[in-house]
Amino acid sequence: MRSLMARLCIPRRISPRGGPSHGVTLVELVIFVALLVVLAAMAVPAVGPIVLRYRARGAAWQVAGDLRLARQRAVTLKKRFRFCVAGCAVPVPAGGYSVEREDGAVGSGVWVSEQGMAARLPPDVGIAVSAAPTFTLTGTASPGTVNISNLSGAYQVTVAQSGRVQVCEGVCP
Repeated sequence: MRSLMARLCIPRRISPRGGPSHGVTLVELVIFVALLVVLAAMAVPAVGPIVLRYRARGAAWQVAGDLRLARQRAVTLKKRFRFCVAGCAVPVPAGGYSVEREDGAVGSGVWVSEQGMAARLPPDVGIAVSAAPTFTLTGTASPGTVNISNLSGAYQVTVAQSGRVQVCEGVCP
């Protein structure tokens, strides 16, 4: 037992000459970094379209999430909620939208922005609404379709009369 402990506790000395190499040379390091730079330069053009596609997809899911929240808030607060792109209670820049609740009696037509400002989508993503959905106190809705698109593709967010929100790539069936 003592001899084993003595062997483990004795530091080993490695001679500077003739022993195995423990490291890399500057030339090897420079070659490795150069290879990494070349591989990264080849990968960058391939990543651009992927990023564009995910921006459109993310924007579609953002809109769908806000529509689902609007439906939930309509039922909870017993107020009508609408999705607005133009003619809203707050200024909405291009590529943006607002989720608004009806202030006052049902059918009063006085709308107030829930967040106090418009939501923005990424700059290269466009939004178009064929029929702006409005949620009632019971969670049903006036059906509507929101189209999200950019150079890489298009997504469609639909709201059914039941209030169900659906996201489809391309056009919903």
